[in-house]
Amino acid sequence: MSVRLLMALLCCGTQALAAVYVVAQNHPQAGDDNPGDAARPFRTISAAMRVAAPGDTIEVGDGVYREEVVWPGQAWEDTMRRIVLTAAEGAHPVISGADVAKGPWEPNGARPGVYTTRWDAEFVDMVFVDDRRLEQAGLQGNPRRAAGTNGFQWQKQRRGEGVADMRPGSFYYDADSKRLNVWLADGGSPADHTVEVPVRDVGLQVAGTWTVRGLEVMRIMDGFWPREQAVAVTGNQCVVERCKITDNGFVGLIVSGQDCIVRGSEIARNGLDGFTSNYGFRMLIEGNDFHDNAWRGDVKCLACGNKWVLWREARFLRNHFHDEATTSLWCDIGVSNALIAENLFERCGVGIYFEISRWGVIANNVIRDCGRGIWVYASDVLVAHNIVDRCGEGITVSGYPRTCEYMQSTKETSSEPALMAVRNVLVADNILIDCPGSYIGITENDPFGWGNWSDYNALVWTLPAYHRTGLHINFLSGWNALYGSLPIWRMERHCDTHSVVVDPGLAREVENESPYVGLAAADVLADAGLVDRQGGDYRLKPDSPLRGRGISIPAVLYSPYVPGKGDEILSRAWARTLLAAAPGRPAVYGGDGGHYRLQPLPATRGLVDIDAAGPGTPGLNGEWLKTGAYPRFDPSAGPETADDLSYAVAPDNLVADPGFDLPFAPTEGADARSWVSGGLHTFQGMACANLAPGQVTAVVARQKLGTVAADSRFLLYVDATATSLDPGLAAVGECYLAVGEGLTPIGERIRVATDPGRARAWASYATEFMVEAAYAGQDLYAVLAARVEGTPDGQANPAALVRWDNVWVLRWP
Repeated sequence: MSVRLLMALLCCGTQALAAVYVVAQNHPQAGDDNPGDAARPFRTISAAMRVAAPGDTIEVGDGVYREEVVWPGQAWEDTMRRIVLTAAEGAHPVISGADVAKGPWEPNGARPGVYTTRWDAEFVDMVFVDDRRLEQAGLQGNPRRAAGTNGFQWQKQRRGEGVADMRPGSFYYDADSKRLNVWLADGGSPADHTVEVPVRDVGLQVAGTWTVRGLEVMRIMDGFWPREQAVAVTGNQCVVERCKITDNGFVGLIVSGQDCIVRGSEIARNGLDGFTSNYGFRMLIEGNDFHDNAWRGDVKCLACGNKWVLWREARFLRNHFHDEATTSLWCDIGVSNALIAENLFERCGVGIYFEISRWGVIANNVIRDCGRGIWVYASDVLVAHNIVDRCGEGITVSGYPRTCEYMQSTKETSSEPALMAVRNVLVADNILIDCPGSYIGITENDPFGWGNWSDYNALVWTLPAYHRTGLHINFLSGWNALYGSLPIWRMERHCDTHSVVVDPGLAREVENESPYVGLAAADVLADAGLVDRQGGDYRLKPDSPLRGRGISIPAVLYSPYVPGKGDEILSRAWARTLLAAAPGRPAVYGGDGGHYRLQPLPATRGLVDIDAAGPGTPGLNGEWLKTGAYPRFDPSAGPETADDLSYAVAPDNLVADPGFDLPFAPTEGADARSWVSGGLHTFQGMACANLAPGQVTAVVARQKLGTVAADSRFLLYVDATATSLDPGLAAVGECYLAVGEGLTPIGERIRVATDPGRARAWASYATEFMVEAAYAGQDLYAVLAARVEGTPDGQANPAALVRWDNVWVLRWP
């Protein structure tokens, strides 16, 4: 017999052995000693779990199953056949962690309206009366949590001390006297109501390859780690669908593993997190209803709402997040290549928070009536074609140096510190409506965070205008610098140079030729042309003036990412930071030399070449909605790798006055590191060159940085833009390092250039190189140069503009 035939027979035999077990609590013949068939079903789910094997199905009928349902199997990695735990057709089974408190109830005597009964328990963290949860007076939750040291302690540990601090609609449990005290909202006796008290700290725990379908799991008490989640599913290709996970004390759902799906479920009213996980590859979260989670507040280590950690290649699609006072969709620490699309967020503290992570596409989401719409604190993220309506702050890209973990998998045996950056984030093609705090915030450029840009967005204001010049259209740089109008934002930060304002009041000012608005007529529209904003239909009408006012986002984004295989990681988000000192070189970050490593590795272009992008339209992208073909990161470039000491640089910028806040000096002065001009000037923190049509010889500025040591290595970074006003000329700007009085260029020149008669948007550029030993001992200069190229038509004077800001020269250790 061939090996192939033998395997086929074995598989057929195994398939034939698959069993279907029936659980029917209300069946007259139900019993846990039964065989578990339709005629003699099991009474409890636990009885079926004890006999089920991979490949089997458990069908659960109507009833409230007051039990802990735990799969006894352990080696989930080796379990290849699926077990199905499902509600029977038409049934609504409930796994409940609560028992009924039947009394007897008697007046407490200490306060009118408070009733008490004997209840023998270590603690009580929740009480439900007629399916409504009461507030807790005194120490909140599990007392062992308050005494713990893992950071998962409540920020507000107490609400009063005891019965004296109760109020209508609350309870207090006295662990010393074993008395449960209840004060109903109407002051009546609990004897006339159904009172339920959670007594179990496990709802459902399974490991392997599972489908869990149609179950409700509720009222599971907080047992403190590791018994603090209502439902825990661990394994490969698991599916949780059409379930309800509600009213639990700490965490509702944890799903960890590979290629798992959570869809069509309601996850609501859980004390801390509705859904959380810290291990996942290629997970799909689709079509779920998340609401009213984190009702108890927050813990000291900040983990409330719905939070996912160390997930790779996850997709969050078509979920509804609403009525959550905290963060609704929070990706934190090492989340890589996530797609967050077509979700609806309403009345949440923060809609989407993408933090300490890399590679994300946030697109086609609708976020309204939230404190902040989208918050990005990560690298290589596209935020495009979203609707942000009536949020206090619209889209925020924040950044500052912060340590994170080099470890990218929970299976790695060591965890080494790394230093993250906020870099290469693009905010484009979004429609933001009535965001009074700020529409867009983009962090300042520094070595930890450059290349973050915002442009081609529609900024809509429908509220009464409180300033005729448009100062109600606000922007943020970092956390503190507020820019009170689009013209100032453009001039200072160079973002949103093609974005439009939709404001009927401001449009009237522009029409009346107000000299104070500072925007061209083409930049200010009176109406966005939405189909039905109040009804939630944010599509654009056929004649909307926003059509064509965006850019076309390409299918492939310029950032190298290679998808993993199984749980293997091929593209690391970060690189090591704490490194042992090499011979003659100090340790990196925190070592003797205080150096740090640039994270991620320097790149010379953004996710999208904005100048080369074709026209598009802001708002929801219908083609993406139709096809599901969202932009992806570039797999052809190969994994981004680096040697241990690559991009480990000295933290000090060698350039004095990198933001050009001071005027150029005409000649070398007492300060040998000041900028010396040869035709350039400074304006609003920028170095500017106004080029005449015959400007063949470059105008030049230089700054002496010191002398060159043997085998010196440098990183040069600059923001630059160029504009040509003459159809026959191109504007060219350069920034480079040079040595000697003759300014001999060394290394690569950073160049920005236009086509004739065109403009090039602000962009970031970086390059690194080693200086040849022959230049050792010579003076080192940073140089700016600008010129025109082509044949002028003589119609424009000046013919072109070139500007720079944020010049850095960082030295390798």
